[in-house]
Amino acid sequence: MSADGIIWSNTDYPYLCLVDRERTLGFRRAIEQVVRPGDVVVEVGAGTGILTLFAAAAGAGKVYAVEIDPVLARCLRETVEANGFGGIVEVVEGDALTVDLPREVDVVVAELVETGLLDEMQVAVLNGLHARGVVGPRTRLVPQTYTTSLRLASTDQRFYGFVVAAPKHEWPYYAQDPEAWEHLRWTPVSEAVEVSAVDFRTGRVDPVVDTVVTFHVPDGQEADALVLSGSAGLADGLDLGACNSFSGDKVLSLPPCRGEVRLRVRYEMGRGLDDLDVTLA
Repeated sequence: MSADGIIWSNTDYPYLCLVDRERTLGFRRAIEQVVRPGDVVVEVGAGTGILTLFAAAAGAGKVYAVEIDPVLARCLRETVEANGFGGIVEVVEGDALTVDLPREVDVVVAELVETGLLDEMQVAVLNGLHARGVVGPRTRLVPQTYTTSLRLASTDQRFYGFVVAAPKHEWPYYAQDPEAWEHLRWTPVSEAVEVSAVDFRTGRVDPVVDTVVTFHVPDGQEADALVLSGSAGLADGLDLGACNSFSGDKVLSLPPCRGEVRLRVRYEMGRGLDDLDVTLA
């Protein structure tokens, strides 16, 4: 949404999520595990509506599908009718932070996840739903947790003969056809270190990460990049890491460093990469 309130429509990424089998079937298994017959379910950021359909098919008595994009909301209404769920699914067009929703629903499905919870509004929206009472003490969530980790890497950041310092987003499908994609060449040179473990079920999540992490680069090696990764706990025993539309690694340039490396890492979830501050500690 722009400053003047005009919504920029993006139907491409929701479609990518739809056709990503690993991501979508993972959420399907979680929804089938969590949703019980007769449940009242809210899905925020419904997109194509596939997760809403999974909830309805799992036996939900009522599903509120919240979608801010008017193009997606209109198509979602057609999808609901085409699948015979008009009496179960209600499409709520608007901002999940402000639209009217019932209190203490049985299940909330929220796939507003971006790697590290940096760019999308997962934390802000769920904090808002907690504050408004939509999420109550017995509400079940999909996903229910999210873990973020960092590690150091050595990279070759040349593309087409030039060094490119821009952030790299390493979606797994780039490696599936190396002849079609120019691929970042990188090698991990440290163990992964957890910097955030969020449990959405416990109430308001503190969106600020401010920590010092220590890495050990082996002798003879050099790190010039920081790799940010994430994994979601969709439901008990069901975890989802990087896949073609979900939590792809971010590879961010660093000054060359060796030996023991201490970094102070600070960012606020939902504020984007520009809010990420990494400095030597």
